[in-house]
Amino acid sequence: MIHKILSGGQTGVQRAALDTAIKLGISYGGWIRRGRRSEDGPLDGRYQLRETESVGIQGAIARNVEDAEGTLIISRGSLSDWLAFSVRTTLQKQKQLLHADLSQRSLFEAATLICDWAEAHMIRTVYITGPLDSEDGAIYGNSCSVLEASVYLGFIKSTSFGPFRGADPAGAGEGQPATVEQAVERLKAALSLKDRVAVANTGSDQLDEIYRWLAEYIKKAFGLYTGNPELLRSCAAYAGSGDPLPDEACMVIIRALWEELRRTHRMRLV
Repeated sequence: MIHKILSGGQTGVQRAALDTAIKLGISYGGWIRRGRRSEDGPLDGRYQLRETESVGIQGAIARNVEDAEGTLIISRGSLSDWLAFSVRTTLQKQKQLLHADLSQRSLFEAATLICDWAEAHMIRTVYITGPLDSEDGAIYGNSCSVLEASVYLGFIKSTSFGPFRGADPAGAGEGQPATVEQAVERLKAALSLKDRVAVANTGSDQLDEIYRWLAEYIKKAFGLYTGNPELLRSCAAYAGSGDPLPDEACMVIIRALWEELRRTHRMRLV
C-alpha cells in the first residue's frame, strides 16, 4: 500500500496528488523547479516541496523519479513531450512504471489497477504525474477521484479486524457519551482513516464482525457495564425498542456508526 506520494507541484494530476495526500493524511513530498514555478503562478506555500537548482522541469522530474519506487502517470490519451520524458527517465532508472489511461478505463478500473500495481510491486513511495490543467481541464477532478478510491481500496484489502487499540473514545476529561450520536462521534475520532473506510465498506451482513472487534471496548469505555442510563435510554429510543442490555446497546451504537460512515467514507466511484 502507498505510504508516501511525491509530486512536482504542477497543476492537474500533480496538484491532485498533493491534495489527495493532504486530505487522506498520507505523507507527501517531492521536488519542484526553482522559484516554485507552476503554470498558475508560484506554488502555494502550504505545499511542502523542495526546489531544484534549475528552472527547467526536467530536473524536478528526474529527482522525483529517483526518490520514488515507481512512477504513476494518469492521463487521457497520448502523452505530451514532458510526460514522455518522465517515462524515459523512469525506465532509464529502472523504476516501476504505470500509465493509467482514462480514455481506455473507467475511473474505478483505473483505481483498481493502481491499487493492484502498488501491491504487486510493493510500491510504498510513488511519484504521481500527468497532464496540466491547460492540457486537460477535467484531469484534476478525475485524478482526485481515482487516487482517493485507490487508497481506499488499499485500506480495504489490507484490513483484518482485530483487538481495538485506538485512542480513548470516551474523550479525556469529557465524561461518557450520553447519546448514540455522541458515542458515534467519539468512535469516529478514535478510529484511524483506514478503519473508518473499512467499516464504511463492510456489508450489513458483516456487522457481527465489527461487533466482535469493537464491542468489548465500547461497553467498557462508554460505561455500559457499570451503568450510563442516559446512553442506554438513547440506544432504546434510537432502535425503537425497550430498555436494551449492554450487548444490545452496543450493537445499536455499532450500527449507527456504520450508517454514519457509509454516508461519509463509502467508496462511490463508478
